[in-house]
Amino acid sequence: MKSRDNVCTEPPRRILIECPKWLNSNALALRILYAWAKEPLWPKLETPVALPIFIALPELRTTFANYFEKEILYKRPNNPFSNGLGDFAAVWNSMASLGNKLLFVLDGFESLFCSINGKRKPFSQDTFDLLNGKLFPDSRVILISAADNHQLAEILPLFQRRITYEGLTWGRSASLLGGEQWCGTPNPLMDSIMSCKYLRGIARTSLGCLALSSIYDSCGLPTEEIEILEAVLNCVACESSPSNVAELGRLALFCLKTKKSVIRSSDIRLYCSDINAKIFGCLDRASLHGKSSKKKGECVYYPICPGITELLAANYLASLVNRPGLLAAEITGLSFGDEVEPDLIKVLTYSMGLLSTHAYVLLSKLTPLWLSPQAVFSLALAGGDSPDNMNALCDLLGISKTPTISPLEPNPIWVQIRNTPTEMFGWGMALKSSNCALKNLEWDYQIEKEITLDFSDGIDSFLDALDENDSVSTLKISSLLEHDLKDNDINNIASYISRALLKPGLVNFELILTLLEEDPPAMKLQSVVSSICKSLAQQIKLESLLLDMGLCTSQLVQICSKLEKCTHLTRLCLPHLRSERGAISALATLLSRRRSLTNLSLPSCWGGRDDPPSSSGVSMGSGSGSSTGTSGLIKQSSLTGAPSPRNYTTNIFSSLPRGVALPATIFGRSATLPRQPLDCPPNKRSSDSVISKTWYPIPACDGCAHTSGTFHDLFYVMRDPYSKINSLDLSKAQLSLEDAMCLGETVRVSTTLNLLRMEGASRLSEILPAIIGAAESNSLQLMCLSSPRLSLDDIAIEMIARSLANCLSLRLLILDGWSFRIESEPTILAVRKFLSVTSLREIGLSNCRLHLPAVTSESGATKPYECMSMVVLRLAGAQVSLAEQNILRGPQLISHLRKFESLREIDLSAPAKSMIGGTMSSEFVIDDRSITNFFHFLSAHCRLLNTLKICNWVLQLDEPVRSLKTVSRYLRKCCICHMKVDGIAVLEASKKTPIENQFIQVLTTSLEKLRWFGISLAGKSDDQITDIGKAISYFKSFEIDIRLTDSTIDSARLLAQTINLEVTFTRT
Repeated sequence: MKSRDNVCTEPPRRILIECPKWLNSNALALRILYAWAKEPLWPKLETPVALPIFIALPELRTTFANYFEKEILYKRPNNPFSNGLGDFAAVWNSMASLGNKLLFVLDGFESLFCSINGKRKPFSQDTFDLLNGKLFPDSRVILISAADNHQLAEILPLFQRRITYEGLTWGRSASLLGGEQWCGTPNPLMDSIMSCKYLRGIARTSLGCLALSSIYDSCGLPTEEIEILEAVLNCVACESSPSNVAELGRLALFCLKTKKSVIRSSDIRLYCSDINAKIFGCLDRASLHGKSSKKKGECVYYPICPGITELLAANYLASLVNRPGLLAAEITGLSFGDEVEPDLIKVLTYSMGLLSTHAYVLLSKLTPLWLSPQAVFSLALAGGDSPDNMNALCDLLGISKTPTISPLEPNPIWVQIRNTPTEMFGWGMALKSSNCALKNLEWDYQIEKEITLDFSDGIDSFLDALDENDSVSTLKISSLLEHDLKDNDINNIASYISRALLKPGLVNFELILTLLEEDPPAMKLQSVVSSICKSLAQQIKLESLLLDMGLCTSQLVQICSKLEKCTHLTRLCLPHLRSERGAISALATLLSRRRSLTNLSLPSCWGGRDDPPSSSGVSMGSGSGSSTGTSGLIKQSSLTGAPSPRNYTTNIFSSLPRGVALPATIFGRSATLPRQPLDCPPNKRSSDSVISKTWYPIPACDGCAHTSGTFHDLFYVMRDPYSKINSLDLSKAQLSLEDAMCLGETVRVSTTLNLLRMEGASRLSEILPAIIGAAESNSLQLMCLSSPRLSLDDIAIEMIARSLANCLSLRLLILDGWSFRIESEPTILAVRKFLSVTSLREIGLSNCRLHLPAVTSESGATKPYECMSMVVLRLAGAQVSLAEQNILRGPQLISHLRKFESLREIDLSAPAKSMIGGTMSSEFVIDDRSITNFFHFLSAHCRLLNTLKICNWVLQLDEPVRSLKTVSRYLRKCCICHMKVDGIAVLEASKKTPIENQFIQVLTTSLEKLRWFGISLAGKSDDQITDIGKAISYFKSFEIDIRLTDSTIDSARLLAQTINLEVTFTRT
């Protein structure tokens, strides 16, 4: 090896030369041997090679010595070892003394990987020993291969150099194309080839150069890839019959599927009827060197240039357009795993181009393949945008009008697209189809550093198609804006948003722009706001609008002025809004003028709270401290008819617990009730506070602007009798104490508010006034207060229970993630009373923690909780901790629900095992007794139960046969028709072997009314999937919901084949 400094280094002993599959590697090996034979000392700068040995690996059957002796050397009298040179074996073994003067040239390593499953066939151990240095360790080795990188992974560490051989250099190609006439002067032929990458690829081979010269002389050079290959094929194999082309194409497709880089003459005799047909002019013939191959007349063929093999295979597929059964069989055989090989994708692309307006026939057969959206769109674009092709594309994407999508579909189809040219053109083609039934579309816009012509044309094509489409009614645009964003980029986004917002028939529009800049200027996205305002003036049929872009006051005022003209607007969502007084006032004005607005969402709004320190000395701002206790929850003006706190005198009621000695506030009054001594009796509890009594203050507002909040104007308008707001979302919003009290009054007096969401609260004071206000509400039906940061004691629990018990209109309550600690008996009685009188139909307590330090397992089971109205109970991940450190989870909770007589659905799933959405609690293992008691309870006390979810349970059964028989007997008495067991694990305790299939078979055969079954294949082996499929196949009259999270398409195919189902697979 010679460096740029003319320093010669030690040459590598092992060299790998990687060739494309269309190159004649045999010719390259012969050129290396010719270089040695031509030069007496080769190589010149290093120890010359004394003896090169060529080994054709496709012809190798046993050892190198046997191959060389039997296949290469002649028989007597031309055999040199029969003329006194000694025994061949002795001479072969003595070659090790040549050291680095011995050179091995190995060709055809890729032939070892031509099996259908892509696995390497067993090959001679001499090959590996030679590369590994066990055989002739000092010799030099050159391995020529056209194998893929993953096939070479095992032997790559054995080489010191990897060389990529790409064919002729441009200088050599130029000399073949132009001869001595070119010499750098202007030449139309050379200029045409230089300007087209497909033509440059053809010029990589000698025969390709000759074909290009002939094409140029006859009719000029085309520029499209498939037209170039067709011209080459017509040049070298003119007047070939279609049948001969199809026969060779079938052979080419077989070679591509089996990863064969060469075609043997035996394959041609097997597939082709005429071995002398003109079509073979597109192949480059090479000789085999073994005597056995020569005797049989064997030889190998390589394509004369890249793309010829794929074009021949595409011609064969296109010839099957009138034979749909055979075409479907050939398409199904293209995939042997999760992905289709790139060479086969190119075959399909060429086939689509050849079929043109009839490409829909092939496009409709691609369902069994595991194709990415980019591959689907590239194929569709190759076939053209004829009406039949566009309809077939919609069918393949699953967005066609036939078959119709059920109106009861729980998960409507959402399509997310990115602004790559292929996706833009492809989705534009699908949206133009009259068969398109897509309703929901999300565009993830990514800013390109350098905008190309294809990028701009793709977006224009997509937006034009979106404007013509009449099915899309919901459009969502999202983008992540980087730090170095230029004004031109923002203007481009603004123009695209404006065009999208003007789409006819648009009902719901969502815009999410996220700035990575930590403190961006308030008016940075003003051009986007201006374009939105301009389009809103013409989009008067808009019903729902979401703008998540950190709007400031002036921008929101502009938008609200335009929304007043949107007479159909019913839902407005403004996440991350800067809730300044001007912005909230603009919203209030909009609500007062646009009475059609019924849903308002302000999640994660910020920047509008300016809390002074509260009377307890703790700021009411967004804190991360504990949420226990009730200090500072209710302010003095909450009493009916009470004056402003600024006018209060001393010794007036405060919500702080007794015994807390704090200095007087700035208003000159005491911050607490008359205090008791700090040395309280040891049995003193926090529930002894006056706030835990049956009387409690009603949340109220001063009637003027808040000093520490900005939401007064908005909540005041919502209390108007003419207001039609029925849904309010303030999840993770920054509410001051005054804002919370004002919201509580709104909840209390509003006659239209049906839904209130306040998820993610960090302090109880943010949501408690709303809960208390719900006690007098006649319209509130749903409250979602999920938060993992709230921890409640007796005082707050009792207050909340009494308030919710008085809310007769409430039907759904979600308290996911809450932690409760009950120490006193009155609190338990208040909870029991709440459950007995409530009108709730559904309650969510997923991942809740209930601590009962004064309750034992014996005393807790004597008197179960009673609730006649509850229909749906969600207890996924919930835990109950009793006095003796006993934790109740999953099936252990069911015994406390025997008085829930109306229960139809219950979720007792365990937490997910993965870190995402999982839990840090220890794994709960269910034994034989627990599982049999659980199903016995269901059969005896839950006769109306029809939906059961027990996901992620871990069952370890000591006597699985006996336990499962008992479970089966109990299940026959149940009315369960919906069952969900995602992530369940059933083990035989003694052997630790999985027996999920036995448990599933018990479920499917014992539940006579079962018609919906959900199970996940994640983490299951092929044997487990097969067993599960056999278990499911025993009961065939229900719908199966199979979750493929973290699974593969092969798992789904295996399950479907086991159940004998004909299904289709799509990427989601």
